[in-house]
Amino acid sequence: MGKAEQSALKEELLAKLVDELTLVNRKLSSLIELNEKMLKMQEKFLRVGSEKPPFGGELKLAPDVMTLLSLPPSLRKTAMVLLKLDKATAEDLARETRRLRPVESAYANQLVRMGYISKKREGREVYFYIESPMEIRK
Repeated sequence: MGKAEQSALKEELLAKLVDELTLVNRKLSSLIELNEKMLKMQEKFLRVGSEKPPFGGELKLAPDVMTLLSLPPSLRKTAMVLLKLDKATAEDLARETRRLRPVESAYANQLVRMGYISKKREGREVYFYIESPMEIRK
């Protein structure tokens, strides 16, 4: 292998490395942004935490980083997309995750049963959402 071939191979490898590092950087930025949102929600909860919820309701917390990490990857992806969208139908979730709508519906309903998210019906549409710490679950 000549010096020109070695040089071309090195340049190609460096270009691939730069592409991979760029991808990792974007993913880390996304995680940092998500963590900042969750920290803000937790700060709001701590400010309100000493107050008793009216009507004997219980306070519902948004999933924190450790909770998200403990979830299976399929449920974690759905929960993270829901954090991004705030309120979404199964179709909205499917569009973001690029999975089938019935699959997203099943995952979102599983998260509802686990207590991490809530859902409500508006007409014919069912919306999934994560309650903010200040909302009361009846």
